[in-house]
Amino acid sequence: MGDRVNLYPAQSGIVNGRICVFIKAADIVKDENILRVAIWSYSESRYVYEKSYAIAPQPLEAGKCIPGVGEFKFIPAEDYGVVVETPLHAYEARFSVLQQGERIVLK
Repeated sequence: MGDRVNLYPAQSGIVNGRICVFIKAADIVKDENILRVAIWSYSESRYVYEKSYAIAPQPLEAGKCIPGVGEFKFIPAEDYGVVVETPLHAYEARFSVLQQGERIVLK
C-alpha cells in the first residue's frame, strides 16, 4: 500500500487579473516555508508546471498569493489542482478556469 498524503485546503481567486492561490490563516498548520509548487492538469492527467523553492524557501504567509502560480498560463475550460508543499504539509486548491468575455473566472 502506498503512503497517503493529507492535503490541507487552499483557496483560489483572481487578483489583479491573475489566478492566485492562497491559504487562510485558520488552515495553516504552523509557520512553514514553501518548498515546491505544482500544477496538475486534470485533462492531461499530469503535472504541467512545477517550481522548486528548495534552495531558497519562501515563507508561507496567510492570505498572500503563493509565488509561482501567477507565472503559469492557465487555459480556459480546463480543470486544475495546485499543490503547495512545505517540509511537513501539503495544501491543495482545485478549480476550473472559465473565460467570460475578456475576464477569466474560477469555478
